[in-house]
Amino acid sequence: MSEQQTGSTTRRAFLTTMAAGSLVAASGRTDAQTETFRLGGEVQAWQGQKPSSIAGKSNPTLELKPGQKYRVVWENLDGLPHNFVLLDDSGNALESSDIMSQKGATQTVTFTATSEMAKYHCEVHPTTMVGTIQLSGGGQEADANRGISTDSYIFAAAIVLAAISPLLFAFLLMVFGTGDRVRPSG
Repeated sequence: MSEQQTGSTTRRAFLTTMAAGSLVAASGRTDAQTETFRLGGEVQAWQGQKPSSIAGKSNPTLELKPGQKYRVVWENLDGLPHNFVLLDDSGNALESSDIMSQKGATQTVTFTATSEMAKYHCEVHPTTMVGTIQLSGGGQEADANRGISTDSYIFAAAIVLAAISPLLFAFLLMVFGTGDRVRPSG
């Protein structure tokens, strides 16, 4: 057995596998990492179906992380015309599906969440079929668009404390002394 071979796996095979895995990780998320929301569309409201966090809720809040890939699969529950539209704060459409009227038909909207996303609605029934989007931390875009993280503030405070503490100690020594003063003999 050569020095490079361990069991049935060679170092070269191991390194090739690791390099390929690194390229997949660097290129973005795989389809297996796409999170899916399932909704039912009817005039009264969007009906949450899956995951369990939105199941049974009308116009559920969709919790998204900027930079994460998502899939919304929605089913027409009442046979009236509906579509699914993602909107920004100003009401501009960012992503949308086609309007469909066939009861039981489904459509899928796949997108990567961005910090602009604020709500979703059906453009035919925008006052009743409307829900909010809640953005949470995570992803490079979130860091770039949401300012300084809490961890950064804590780190900065620790650096400032580390820089100031010797100065405070020196000040205390000057004010109170060291207690090693020689008493004049008399």
